[in-house]
Amino acid sequence: MKWFIKAINKIRKAFVWKGRDKVNGGSCLVAWDKVQRPLHLGGLGILNLEYMSWALQIRWLWLQKTDPNRPWKDLDIPIHSNATALFNIAIISQVGRGTQVQFWTDKWLFGCSLAEHAPLVVAAVPVRTRQQRLVADALTGLRWPTDIQGGLSMIGLYQYFQLWDALTEVELSADDDQLVWQFDSSGYFSSKAAYEAFFSGVITFEPWCWLWKAWAPAKYKVFLCLAIRNRCWTAALLSVACPILRSASSVIKMMKMFNISSPTVSSCRIFGFGS
Repeated sequence: MKWFIKAINKIRKAFVWKGRDKVNGGSCLVAWDKVQRPLHLGGLGILNLEYMSWALQIRWLWLQKTDPNRPWKDLDIPIHSNATALFNIAIISQVGRGTQVQFWTDKWLFGCSLAEHAPLVVAAVPVRTRQQRLVADALTGLRWPTDIQGGLSMIGLYQYFQLWDALTEVELSADDDQLVWQFDSSGYFSSKAAYEAFFSGVITFEPWCWLWKAWAPAKYKVFLCLAIRNRCWTAALLSVACPILRSASSVIKMMKMFNISSPTVSSCRIFGFGS
């Protein structure tokens, strides 16, 4: 997968920076990871193929949980570890009947998995049992203690009794189990929300809306985006344009020459290009 993405990115870089199918080294004016960020995070909105592939893999995990009629539901589908990790972080299960929620692995008890409440107890349960035991089966007739194999330490026993007390408060209902996607206000999964979740922690580019929605040709917007990053399109412009761009009044004058709206001018003032 990585070699394929690398080959595609090589073609995309050549097209973005030079308009060709091949370029030599030194043509990229901005790090490709930054270019692939969404517009509101300071990028050019070009899809990160690796992140997008992970987001689509998360969709498989979501459908495995929410649509039991899928013919491939029980297949062992290869999922990248980053996709699995994000899915486990983003999903919270709301228990109804408990017939679709995994007892030992899903996050269903007070918004956490049992491994977070009692890690030593969960560690004493065989892996196969963890993957198969449902909440309804575990709570009916108190079957879950029989899943524990071997002895527990003093701390393990303490966690066991704490878990016992917490589970006595759980009551199953006739409602369907529900999965909640935490990275969307609607609670429903979308590949877009999963893709954007991989950019969590990146600083927001505040004036992105003013820059990219301004009434100006796209090439001028890209030029200003590069200017804000102190980059220029060509080596020839590097010696001429950069000194000009360091002058606040010249930048504002250049923007007015390009007929770029005043909000965009204000956005560049935020970055120190205007007084």
